[in-house]
Amino acid sequence: MAKKRTLDQQNSRRKFLQGGAALGAMAPVLFANNVQAHGSRLKDNKDQEYVIVSIVATHPFWNDLKNGAQDAADDLGVSFSYVGPAGFDVEGQVQTMEQIIIKKPAGIGQVHSTDAAYPSIQKALDAGIPVMHLTSMGVNSPALGYIGSNEENVGLVMAKGVKDLLGTSGKIAVSTVPAQDNLNDRIAGLEKGLEGTDIKIVATGDNKADDSVTASSTSAILLANPDLDAVVCINATGSGVAAALKETGKVGKVKAVIADTLPPILDAVEDGTVDYTVGQQIYMQGYIWMQMMYAIANPTPVIKGFLDGGLNPFPTNCDTGCNLIDKNTAKLYRG
Repeated sequence: MAKKRTLDQQNSRRKFLQGGAALGAMAPVLFANNVQAHGSRLKDNKDQEYVIVSIVATHPFWNDLKNGAQDAADDLGVSFSYVGPAGFDVEGQVQTMEQIIIKKPAGIGQVHSTDAAYPSIQKALDAGIPVMHLTSMGVNSPALGYIGSNEENVGLVMAKGVKDLLGTSGKIAVSTVPAQDNLNDRIAGLEKGLEGTDIKIVATGDNKADDSVTASSTSAILLANPDLDAVVCINATGSGVAAALKETGKVGKVKAVIADTLPPILDAVEDGTVDYTVGQQIYMQGYIWMQMMYAIANPTPVIKGFLDGGLNPFPTNCDTGCNLIDKNTAKLYRG
């Protein structure tokens, strides 16, 4: 979830955008390697390379993000690549970012960045390369903006599912990673959405972002709370909740609302083991990111006017929304 920007961040973004004011008039020009005439739009621009740098490039969660960006690149006639370390690696993402900056791409997307990435993001901006965050963004990032879900809203949608299943009263357990800020924002949304009801969170499990840990911790909660009405899994380990419900014989007796759209999660929704999952618009995050990066590199006259004036014509926090998915709509999230 995007946070309120500091004054330094606002000044950094404005400094980057003001590079557009020098187009055709001053040097050096920050956009000199990127901005082309409006007439180049929707032509074959394969020489324009756009790159998403992930913190873990092989995780299937971001396949839809990659596919959305690639489809938009194909529509626009530009080149796209998705890079990053194979495993979750903060330093590996930073090193990849440094390598990409040398190649001077037309735009960069940062997936799930940490504070360690901020200096390289600033370095890219100083080199005239626009950078936007995808899926998550920290409070101190200098990036131009964020495209992804409003995490509190994800929690609100989860609360809607819980109320649909339980009505106005019941006992629920939450499976999450307590140290992860964006998940805490989701829980805040869940709690907000349950205000005015007698639905109470009576247990919380640390699933450590691991399906097997989710299964064992959820099983323990189910056994310790025989009167539990529902389990809510805040992150993408809901297949572990499904395994726990099966193991304890609670399928159909204890309701479940989980998150995200990995194949095992969709399987659990379609077979009725869990009731709902909340699907982020990951595909659209990639698609919109590519469109926005392309518009900076190939601005229309209106967009160019804003850039020339040092103003940002784009949303700095683009909420792509989310949906409550049941067994009838799960198939729509299978790529």
